[in-house]
Amino acid sequence: MKSKFLLILMFVLFLLLSCRGNSNKYVYSDGDYNAEINYYNPKTGSKSAYTLKVEIEDDKLVKIYWSNGGWLDDSHFTPPDISTGKAFFISDKGYKYRIRVLGESGD
Repeated sequence: MKSKFLLILMFVLFLLLSCRGNSNKYVYSDGDYNAEINYYNPKTGSKSAYTLKVEIEDDKLVKIYWSNGGWLDDSHFTPPDISTGKAFFISDKGYKYRIRVLGESGD
């Protein structure tokens, strides 16, 4: 009887652990990361791809640093969730951005 109980308990534990699922979320510490940025302007049809430094705070993309020294921040867009390593947003000018985190800044 004891072995039957242990067998059932092990089965239930296995079932619970296997059903947790994968949320595809990453743990990003607050800081700077390299990211692939795909930009699209629907008004002109122009699009570009960049590899730039971005800033993440509390699993939100809060800033994109342009190579010319400028930046795009939360005064231009609502910070999207980036806990999956990817994000999409539309800026205050209607430009569309797709972001994919590549790794920590400096890697």
